[in-house]
Amino acid sequence: MVRVVVFALLLGAAGCKKDGGSVPPPDSVVIQGDTYHTVTIGNRVWTDANYKGPGGVSHGGSSARPEYGKYYSYAEVQALVLPAGWRIPTMDDYLNLCESQGIVVTNYQANKQEAIKKLSSTTNWLHTPGNNQSGFNAHPAGYIFDNNPPIGGDISEFWTRDGHTFSIQESVDSHQRLLFYDNSNSNLYKFNLRLVRDK
Repeated sequence: MVRVVVFALLLGAAGCKKDGGSVPPPDSVVIQGDTYHTVTIGNRVWTDANYKGPGGVSHGGSSARPEYGKYYSYAEVQALVLPAGWRIPTMDDYLNLCESQGIVVTNYQANKQEAIKKLSSTTNWLHTPGNNQSGFNAHPAGYIFDNNPPIGGDISEFWTRDGHTFSIQESVDSHQRLLFYDNSNSNLYKFNLRLVRDK
């Protein structure tokens, strides 16, 4: 299946154990019984870890990585119930995230910009780790296609509310790049998910 990069303008954290009803710590949010650390980046507040709530598929097997959270279909993402004020990010939310770190996005992609590393984790990347200066902490969890196991190490990809995805990737020239893909017409993909609210 061909994945289509979006070129047209569209309109429009490490999780903690269940806390048994206690008051969550500051800079956190409880979603479906799990507590997620949050980080303020620009004028948005983001979860700094991938969602791992009900449903979805874990990164399992002998190479299980809990920091990768779970992988969800678009139908599962659309059915998610969130606390007041929180939402599934839009493409504009991700563009705002990039802009806050000095990343210049043109035609829904950015290449060979050191600032991209500010969004990426310092571990698990095959060749080009990030520095996570933003606190967003994107791990290269890969994605699931047609129920095949995810292959991590070089791609970090997240759903948006409208069925597109925001993807940070290692490139062959030892840089990181980012792109938006249109996955709105496919039910074969499962990706990670982050959540956001206004500051």
